[in-house]
Amino acid sequence: MKRRNKLIQISLILTALSGCASNGDFANLDWRPFKDIDGSVQEIGFYSWKVQTFQDGKTVERDAHMAYLAQPFGKLKAKKELGEMYPLGRANENSATATIFLLNGKSVNIYDEQNIKALGQANSFDFYEFGGMRLSHAKFSAKKAICQDFKGKTGVELLMTTNYYPENSFTDFYTALIDVKLRHSVAPTEIGYTPSFTGHNEKLQKEIKAQEQKLGKNSVINNIKEKASILFNIICK
Repeated sequence: MKRRNKLIQISLILTALSGCASNGDFANLDWRPFKDIDGSVQEIGFYSWKVQTFQDGKTVERDAHMAYLAQPFGKLKAKKELGEMYPLGRANENSATATIFLLNGKSVNIYDEQNIKALGQANSFDFYEFGGMRLSHAKFSAKKAICQDFKGKTGVELLMTTNYYPENSFTDFYTALIDVKLRHSVAPTEIGYTPSFTGHNEKLQKEIKAQEQKLGKNSVINNIKEKASILFNIICK
């Protein structure tokens, strides 16, 4: 029952972010634009369906929640699978977000201890987060291994973007590009931050620029704390 509650929570998160967790039409997803860590504007869509797995001699049905990136294909958009989403946070307190952990380009279940171990021993992994009218992509990189460098003097490089959507807009949004080094016992001394704005709606642009002026620096600190907590509390605890 606990796992089912987590999966239901993802549906609620994606409904808030995309307008509908699954519009029932896999051929025509609702594509949401976002600015990625390389500066390009990508589009992402979500789809949910039932899958059957074989566990302990029984066939078990569960909900699968997938994210796809749009790929130009003439006048159409092909789909590139990004990965399966899993909830992270306190679902019973409505503070969970839908997330994807990518290791070597493949999504992994963060509730599997072997996957956590593999992430900690890797020299890089990607993290996507969806919810709260925002969308984030973070890349964690280490010279040797994530946890070894995080707990040592080298540190882990964090490069990320977080996109904020006023009034759940599909056209206008504000992006925070953040670059910082994370270490277990030392607070960051240098933080790279570049805001950018996408869209042409005068009302929404005015709103998000005012939001950035008022909350930009605090949101940067909060973003760093949130991503650092993934290393502190999950990957390298």
